[in-house]
Amino acid sequence: MKLTKSNFGWIFATFGLLILLGVSIYLGISGWYFKNDLSYTTDMEIGKSISVDVKGDQANAISFNIDGSYLNGFELPQIISVKNSGENEIYLRAKVYVYTSNNQYYKMKINSTSNWNYNLEDDYYYFNDKLIGSDKVALCSSIMFDEDGAYVTDVKYIVTFIFEALNLDQDVEKIWGINPINDLTNI
Repeated sequence: MKLTKSNFGWIFATFGLLILLGVSIYLGISGWYFKNDLSYTTDMEIGKSISVDVKGDQANAISFNIDGSYLNGFELPQIISVKNSGENEIYLRAKVYVYTSNNQYYKMKINSTSNWNYNLEDDYYYFNDKLIGSDKVALCSSIMFDEDGAYVTDVKYIVTFIFEALNLDQDVEKIWGINPINDLTNI
């Protein structure tokens, strides 16, 4: 076939479509791989103390990998603390859960310090006082898989801690549905 002006457009379009097909196949395969593989690396390790900064009217989260080879209910030493990096006093709450590659969420149990109260209705841990600016408080001393979860030993799971803070000028009962200082007793 001789290359002329009349068939140059068809040849160009064919090669363009072949390139687009190759790129879409590559992205489809690599996207499938990353969606199903939760073995990313983080700087956080089990057993090392972790501190999270949070300011009033903001939230912050940390995540790290954990193997499913640990038995449900087995305690792993893990100190997680939160620091008020702002200047104002804040209300504080935290939540922890495990994310799986099947888009499922499981509860993660923690041994919270005496400053935190667990609310069964919303699965949050509430700090039972106001956290002064630049102060730091520990949330937990150890973590463990919940007994209700079905974990596979050769799979990595993502453990996530979410910290939320409200300035004292916010209506905490309206926003969170609870006053962490007055409404909760140590459970």
